[in-house]
Amino acid sequence: MISLLEARRIITAALSPLPTATSPLAEARGRVLAEAVLADAFYPSGDRSTMDGYVFRADAEPGEFRVVGEIPAGAVPGHVLQPGESLRIFTGALLPDNGGRVVPQEDAERVGDSVQVAKFPAQAFVRGKGSEANPGDVILPAGARLGPAELAMLAQIGAVAPQVIRPLIVRHIATGGEIVDPAETPAPGQIRDTNSALLAAQFAALGIADFRSQRAADDLDTLIEIGREPSDLLVLSGGASVGDYDFGAEALRRLGFTIHFDKINLRPGKPLTFATRGAQAAFVVPGNPVSHFVCFHVAIRLAVERLGGCAPAWNLVRLEVRGGETLRPNPRETWWPARAFVSEGRIVVAPKRWSTSGDTFSLAGTNALVRVPENSPVDGTAETLLLDVPAES
Repeated sequence: MISLLEARRIITAALSPLPTATSPLAEARGRVLAEAVLADAFYPSGDRSTMDGYVFRADAEPGEFRVVGEIPAGAVPGHVLQPGESLRIFTGALLPDNGGRVVPQEDAERVGDSVQVAKFPAQAFVRGKGSEANPGDVILPAGARLGPAELAMLAQIGAVAPQVIRPLIVRHIATGGEIVDPAETPAPGQIRDTNSALLAAQFAALGIADFRSQRAADDLDTLIEIGREPSDLLVLSGGASVGDYDFGAEALRRLGFTIHFDKINLRPGKPLTFATRGAQAAFVVPGNPVSHFVCFHVAIRLAVERLGGCAPAWNLVRLEVRGGETLRPNPRETWWPARAFVSEGRIVVAPKRWSTSGDTFSLAGTNALVRVPENSPVDGTAETLLLDVPAES
């Protein structure tokens, strides 16, 4: 068996970002930039006021000034300030060429066409030209995921058709003659399909819209036929072990995939299989839902990030463990479902009740995985993979 660290290294080396596409800005939320976006001009384009008030020459001294006009936002000032002059100015408005400071209106006393300033504030209340960006500056690097703030940045510089990594196509096959639709009442020997719902939600959380799941009996020819559908990532649930009906790895071989590994020193998820065919990736995941949950976060998500062109989200931190006596040592490295929460200003983590890898109910509220090294007890603290932002308990 290989370690999880080695498995992640293999996945990283085997996969590259997908081809690029141009996306309208309105459809780019959640996409990943394929190339850096550069500033097209100075931002701000000139010195601008950050307050409503009065603008003065840089060499002015406190005293009384004649107000000779005003500059609303959007106007281009044409007046050059002379000694003893001031202009009324509003937030966001451009300063005149020789304007050096703005005094907020509450720090000035206006009387008719004059304004008196007893003392200039230490702050100039000016956003300097190019203080946010100069032409050619990198606004967003390649690999940046476009959220609301990033879309606003692109809009500001007029990048309305950014180059992004094209959307990922994911296909999932839930194998096993015993699984039935969740809406059905299972007959003796049958179970409801939980993995399709679990994976659909996990991929959706990563912004994957093109996800489709199918169920298939333990039949090699059926798996091969379904596996021929075009996809960037193919995930087979079940069929990862060595039983007579575990056809996952063989189906991938028949489809022309190269198997990179089929066992990891990992609990749960030991028989996880990873394969590639050209730029396409595939996993065969042990059938139990807890194995699916863990394997998704420690391995499959990395493949999505590599194909999607973004940096891996591997939020591994050392946290205080409460209830660590439940984390039983095992010959395999264990990633134990847990709940991280804020307590008295600190993030702590509590292991979930976990009896077997088929215990779906034990996953309720899970937002972290505690790493239990092989054959080692957890003593007070442990490395923890945060899956979501903890809330205060």
